[in-house]
Formats: sequence, C-alpha cells, structure tokens
Amino acid sequence: MVILLDNWEKGRRVSQVEGRARAAAEQAEAEEVEFTLTLYADQISLNIPASPGGREFIARLTEILGAPRLEPTVKCSCSWGDGVMGAMYLVLWDLTPEKATQTLEDLHTFLEGSAGR
Repeated sequence: MVILLDNWEKGRRVSQVEGRARAAAEQAEAEEVEFTLTLYADQISLNIPASPGGREFIARLTEILGAPRLEPTVKCSCSWGDGVMGAMYLVLWDLTPEKATQTLEDLHTFLEGSAGR
C-alpha cells in the first residue's frame, strides 16, 4: 500500500492525519482513497470512502491496531451546498493505556514508512 500524507497536525490532546492511500499492486489502475485519522489519547478514529480501497486500508490498519471497537459504520458524507458526496466508513479503535505508546509508534511507522513507495 502506498500512502501519501497531506497533513499531520500534532496537537496537545488530539492529532489529525490526512492523506491518500492506494494499493501497491497495479498502481496505475489502483483506486486512490482519501482518509482522515484522528488520534485521541484513548481512541483512533478513521474516516474513509466506503469502497474496495477503503476496505483494504481498514484491513491494513486492523493488522496494526487490532480489531476495531465495532464493525465499520457507513455514514453519508455531505457538503453544504454540494449535497451528498458519497458513503464513508467511520471506524473506531480503542487504545489501552498499557499499549498506546507502542501502537501509536507502529501506526506512525506504517504511515511514514509507506509514504511515497
């Protein structure tokens, strides 16, 4: 999987990562999906299109973060004035205090290590 990070805002309490991901195989034909990860002290939230590329990205994150709290939830993405833009997955992972540091390091390695490859 190739990940291109567009923005990584690191706040004191909450950080947000915005980027794009696509499957490494057959890169010319692979679907590129935009994602937003919000990192809290005790939870990680993902918003990504409800598409095959989105499901693949969720599967890769699940390898790192473990099973999400609940199955991915489909929500409608709307923009004021533009109307409905598409279906999005909302996925939540809990971070336990004893594993949070290692889990976030693994996530950082995945996101930064995949950049531009």
